[in-house]
Amino acid sequence: MRDSSFTTYALDTFALRDLTVAQVLARQRRDRGDKVFLTELWTGRRWTYAQFDALSDRAARTLHAVGVRRGQHVGTLLGNSAEHLAIFFGLGKLGAVAVPINTAARGELLRYYFSHGDAVLAVVDEELADRLDEVLPALSGVQRVVVLGKDGAHASARSLSLSKPADDFAALMAAASNAPPGDLVDAPVKCADLLMLSYTSGTTGPSKASMLSHAAAFTYGTGAAEAQGYRDSDIFYVCLPLFHNNALLAASGAALVCGGSVVMSERFSASRFWDEIRASQATITNFLGAMSTFLWTRPPEPADADNDLRLVSMSPMPGFAPAFEQRFGLKAMSNYGLSDFGTVSAFVPGAPVEKLGSIGKARRGFEFRIVDDDDFECATDEVGELVIRSHEPWRAATGYYKMPEATLAAHRNQWFHTGDRARCDADGYYWFVDRKKDCIRRRGENISAFEVEQVIMNHPAIANVAVFPVKTAEGDEEVGTSIVLRPGVAFDETALVAHCARNMSYFMVPRYVEVLAELPATTNQKIEKFKLKQRMEGALDAVWDREKAGIVLQR
Repeated sequence: MRDSSFTTYALDTFALRDLTVAQVLARQRRDRGDKVFLTELWTGRRWTYAQFDALSDRAARTLHAVGVRRGQHVGTLLGNSAEHLAIFFGLGKLGAVAVPINTAARGELLRYYFSHGDAVLAVVDEELADRLDEVLPALSGVQRVVVLGKDGAHASARSLSLSKPADDFAALMAAASNAPPGDLVDAPVKCADLLMLSYTSGTTGPSKASMLSHAAAFTYGTGAAEAQGYRDSDIFYVCLPLFHNNALLAASGAALVCGGSVVMSERFSASRFWDEIRASQATITNFLGAMSTFLWTRPPEPADADNDLRLVSMSPMPGFAPAFEQRFGLKAMSNYGLSDFGTVSAFVPGAPVEKLGSIGKARRGFEFRIVDDDDFECATDEVGELVIRSHEPWRAATGYYKMPEATLAAHRNQWFHTGDRARCDADGYYWFVDRKKDCIRRRGENISAFEVEQVIMNHPAIANVAVFPVKTAEGDEEVGTSIVLRPGVAFDETALVAHCARNMSYFMVPRYVEVLAELPATTNQKIEKFKLKQRMEGALDAVWDREKAGIVLQR
């Protein structure tokens, strides 16, 4: 039986100035060096706080040995692993900047991330090296590649045979010292220094890279720990990908700042989820998108409540949450945030049951307003755009990398404009209504309709295209597209899907495809996507369906 003694995260645990990678890890190594911080469930490998701090020290020295210096950007195309986490923190110790990239990206989208992010080095998993090599010749800024073998092993000779010089991460790490890398940095890294670029979904154009300082990145964890009462006895189950802020910052970062432990899975699996939860004795985990639906719709079992989970973050909070709590013996919480700014609200256990479904209230240090199109504040329960701001410096993203006009537009009138429509009730609870942005939310992934459209328009048969969300019976969204063909050009839906799969992440590839003679447009030639969406959802059985066609996409 687990020890019932614990310490709840306190507001003054870390001062703002102390929120840097080096200082947070040094503090936890000093206070709880022998405690297990990280466990890989698929390998059984584990690291104490002291061992993980040393692992990130070696990662920092390894990266420095291949030329990474303070302020330089490093693109990481990595799945879940202890090495991924150690590389991220190692970059922070050097004062370098991490550019985590979705492992499903490929083709033009993959080239864009590395190029726009100004990566001078690419760090890639062995199994993704071939995909990177397809775009590597077009990446003039990337001078070198570091390849990670599976589960800490050496990379194969084949995966190191790339179009640019490549090194084996395991060999480099074996030669590196465990010594803290302070002698490699010309001056101490500050909480205001840039730690990472976090790519948004690019809903109104190319994906934007939000700039997160050390303090802003750690605020994901400290804010959650404060709002939800995280404890040093908590064990965080992480099955979401580490290239997302949720797993990297809101889960792993939260565990780090509160002195808890992380048990990491390679990926989410509804079939093995509860077995891993029970085996790891996890107490906290985070759901995104339809994850809660997948678990809820599985057949009930007598042992459903036989687990140690005490808190589950559900974003969005489903209507069946109270029944979910009862069935699985836990409490549901919810948090609202966006990579453009940070995680800024919390719906906490113990809140009035009638507020279930809201995004809760603003976290400490953040302020909300609901405004109209002219930025004037709306009345209670009136729907408008949610705008937010921080009361302290460096706790939120500082803007979009290399996009000053977009940064100014988003921060107009001294408030960050979320692009989300919401309302505030008389009790100060905020309720999400819908997105103003042209965005599709599929199984926890934000998909840019613009980026999907750009790829489709490169197909030789396409004259015009519109991409939009299609609601499913599970309450999730799928990618739908209406297209207009060029005259006299042969077209096949299967070939279009293959074209998309070669040039975008698998989850972005349209499921539903409809061919029309023309697309409805306003007088200023803006496509009326709401009409296309209504049309498709009203006759979905008659629309070509990738899944019904039996097409399986490669991840």
